[in-house]
Amino acid sequence: MSIRILLADDHTLMRQGLRHILEGRPDFDIVAEASSGIEAVEAARAQKPDIAIVDVAMKELNGIEATAQIIKHSPHTAVLILSMYSDERYVLRAVKAGARGYVLKNSAGEELIQAIHTVLRGTAFFSPAVARIFQGGVARLQDAKDVSDRFDSLTDRERQVYQLLAEGNSNKEIASRLNLSLHTVETHRWRIMEKLDLHSTAELVLSAVRRGLVI
Repeated sequence: MSIRILLADDHTLMRQGLRHILEGRPDFDIVAEASSGIEAVEAARAQKPDIAIVDVAMKELNGIEATAQIIKHSPHTAVLILSMYSDERYVLRAVKAGARGYVLKNSAGEELIQAIHTVLRGTAFFSPAVARIFQGGVARLQDAKDVSDRFDSLTDRERQVYQLLAEGNSNKEIASRLNLSLHTVETHRWRIMEKLDLHSTAELVLSAVRRGLVI
């Protein structure tokens, strides 16, 4: 039986390269592609793939937030993060969101194929450079799962609005992108600021950068 795969990356050439690598395998079937986190969540909900290969840095909804929502709507799907960043904050947040593996883009190829088979067997997979982050720090990863953060109180929709605001979109632009009323977006913005104890747009952007929502 073929392994059904969703590819999510906001760079067309990267998706084409991944498709070229994976389509040569008779056991792989690319069932959907997505150019944003929002599209990835929608595709996972519709296709229920066996595995979603998700870029960590995407507009509108980053790969880490998309991971959490993909798993929420399609628990059967294993998420494998593909990124050019080995920064600890991205790795820890990806695992906390439910990703089963984290592969660096400069390692994509045989390592990616190995990662797919590994995570589908139920075992985590990390590129060697990423795995080094955890040396002597497995306990720290467990602690990260228990950390209480104001961010955790945001709803899925508030997280989308939060990232879009941090990317510089106006309330009107966000309303159009998410098909919401301007009043609804303004309400989401107010709730985000209140929950995160933020008092200006500058503070909102800085907090999003610190959390790794925007790069």
